[in-house]
Amino acid sequence: MAQNEGMRDLWNRPAFALSTVPFEHVCVDDFLPGPLFAELAATFPECPQATGPTGFTIHPGDAEFDALMRGSDAWHAFWQACDSQAFTDFMLRQFGECFAREAVVDLAHARHVHYVESRADKERRHLARVEHADDELWVRFDLMQGRVGYQRSVHVDHRRRAATMLLYFTDGDPPGAEGGELLLHGRAGAATKIAPRRNRLVMFACHNASWHSVSPIVRQREPRNFIQVTLSGSIDLWRPIAGGPVQRLRALVRKMTGQSRPSPVA
Repeated sequence: MAQNEGMRDLWNRPAFALSTVPFEHVCVDDFLPGPLFAELAATFPECPQATGPTGFTIHPGDAEFDALMRGSDAWHAFWQACDSQAFTDFMLRQFGECFAREAVVDLAHARHVHYVESRADKERRHLARVEHADDELWVRFDLMQGRVGYQRSVHVDHRRRAATMLLYFTDGDPPGAEGGELLLHGRAGAATKIAPRRNRLVMFACHNASWHSVSPIVRQREPRNFIQVTLSGSIDLWRPIAGGPVQRLRALVRKMTGQSRPSPVA
């Protein structure tokens, strides 16, 4: 199918230039081909209230997700393109040096496996049952909507996460919108602000320095539509936060933002 061939081409690109401040990340505008993005954006579904960072999400295994995949060739092809060895290799190429330097598992030749992390397991510090080898990676695919009041405190993701990709389908800075920026935090307290924009891609490895948050959405004309595609393992891929105790973690968050408590991991 020509559409599937085009999807695979998404991950055949060379690695993008990494921004290194405050930690390694990538921000790319106009990531998807225009016609494909327009079709996905036009058919982005209404997300029901559910568990997850925004409180309004659709995830594989949900009836709404299954209906979307049955009804949209474009969404089905894009999901399958992400849940693949090609996407895994793309992420390994993009953040290979970081994985080699920081990860406690050798991911140089990581293999993709098909696996659906349940909503219950997503909230757990560890998976209830480990079914795959240390270097077998799988993909979590979430469609999300941020409503007025949505925000995320400073946090790092679960240590089983290898890397995260965000793709935005609505703008965060048109007239009448305020808040909802992605903030990447450095240890000195400064933050890099990334505004959501249509067809803007953001990626980062989920190592111990990848502290990030989302500023509160104060007002907007439409829900903040985006997807979060996370390459993940079944065990911890990164070392524990230096020092270990929760008090040390809270002190670091206070140093960066003045907050007194870290957010739960994702």
